Parts: sequence; structure tokens; C-alpha cells
Amino acid sequence: MDRLPKKNITAKIIALIMAINLWVFVMNEQNPPVETSMDIPLEVRNLSNSVVAVDIPETVRVKVRGPRTLIIGLSQKDVKSYIDLKGLSDGSNSVKVNTAIPANFELVEVSPEKINFRLDTIASVQLPVEAKIIGTPQSGASVGKITYNVPTVTVKGPSALLSAVFKVRANVDVSGQTADFSVDAPLTLVDENGKKVDGLVVTPGNVSMAVTLIPMVHKKIVGIKPNIIGVLAKGLKLNQVSINPERVEISGDDKILENTEFMFTEPVNLTGIDKDTGMEVKLQVKEGIVSNRASVTVNISIVKQ
Repeated sequence: MDRLPKKNITAKIIALIMAINLWVFVMNEQNPPVETSMDIPLEVRNLSNSVVAVDIPETVRVKVRGPRTLIIGLSQKDVKSYIDLKGLSDGSNSVKVNTAIPANFELVEVSPEKINFRLDTIASVQLPVEAKIIGTPQSGASVGKITYNVPTVTVKGPSALLSAVFKVRANVDVSGQTADFSVDAPLTLVDENGKKVDGLVVTPGNVSMAVTLIPMVHKKIVGIKPNIIGVLAKGLKLNQVSINPERVEISGDDKILENTEFMFTEPVNLTGIDKDTGMEVKLQVKEGIVSNRASVTVNISIVKQ
């Protein structure tokens, strides 16, 4: 009587094992394990507010294996990848990529497995804004004055990048403009070679600029003539009069310039001069003309008769 139950138990165990093997076989045939790869956003954890991580990729490639029916329903949000920067110091660093996947899945591969990057101290600096004129206004006009609503901006970011900034540039397109105008110009950071510097934050990101246009100014180089008055004392003779510089640049209305071949100095009085003398003398500037110099040096050379 005792043997029959034992034989039944053994048979049942054997039958259960066979059933499990059969179920596994059927499942593998009907729902085999498959692999899939996806790009997962890389999360950065425990990054200090005083530093910035440079050269960290935005995503990593993750490959997982699982039953086909589960793989079909797996989405990017179900997989998490992150790096932990706690306790790391400035400079070059390398950390392992950690990945969390749902149950019933196997992690096959993470690429890259390690992230090489640099921690850099965050700094800020105040820099002036410089306008870069693009294009030309309508014929007969030129850019006169540019006024900014803020003369300087704050540039913040990794100190290594910050040191490369040479200028904060605002591009102002004046093509075809016929009158004064205002514009909100975006700002660009450039190095000393004019190449754009990325990775920094500029506050504010743009500036309001008022641009004043003026009539086109024409220029001309003319000679200078001394206006000599008075006479030397008896027994003295004027030997030579020289001017330094001998020519100046003038600008103004084109018609006035056309009729101007030279400029006179203010009167130079010889009365009372008894030896070689040099003096600063103002120029006589016609109305409607601007000279790049207000005065010149007149040298008087005299000899005894």
C-alpha cells in the first residue's frame, strides 16, 4: 500500500519536468528572445553648481535582449542611463555608464561603456558689445552713430572657453536703409580670429541698437599755405618757411571739396621775430569742411643781410 503513492509522486514529478521543458520549448519556438538597440538620453547626476561637465555626449547606445513579445513593447523611456559625478575634481575624468532596464530583459551592451570628459570651473565676465556693420545703406548715406540699450553683457561658462572670447559681436544689417532705424541684434561670441565660440551663456542674448545714418562724407588731401604778415626788423631777411605736416585730409560736401585745392593757416606775424622760430598755428577751415588737423607747425628761418 505504501509503494503506490510513492510511485505516483515520482511519476507526477517526471511529468511536471517534462511539461516545463515542453513549455520552454514551445515558448522559445513561439516567442524567442531577440535583441534591440536604442539611443538613450544620458543623465548626469551629482554635478556641482560650481563646475560644468564638458564633452559629455547627449545619448548612449544600449542593446538589450528579451522575449519578442516584450521587446516589441519596450520604449526609450523604459531604459535609464546615467553617470554619477559625485566627488570628482576639476580636470580630466572617466566614469562608467550605469544603465537600468526592466525585469525580464538582459543588458547586452552599452556604447560607450565609459565616458571621458572634463570638469571645468564656471566663471563669468562683463564684456562690451561691438557692432559689426553688414551691407551698405542706400547710396549717399553712411552709418554715423550706434547707441546700445546695454553697453555690456555678462558671459558665463567654463573658464577655458571664457578665456577664448575676444569680442561680443552684434551683427547689424544696414542694407538698403534710407533713414535712422532700430533693431534687436543677436549676440555672437568670437575669438581673436573671428571664429565663433560656443558653449557659453550670454545675458542678455541680444541688444537693442539705434542706428543713425548721415550723408556720405567725401574726403580729399590738400596742401597748406602759410599766411605771412608783418615785416622783419631791419638787417634781417626771411630765408625759408616750412610747414609740418605739409598736407592734411579734409572732408565735407563734394561741391565744396571740388573747389578747394589748399588751405591757409591763420596769420603768421613776422614782426618781432629775430631768430629761427617754430610755432603752432591754427588752420583756416572753410564752412562745410572738416579737417583731420586743427593746426600745423610753421617753422620760420631767417638770416642776417
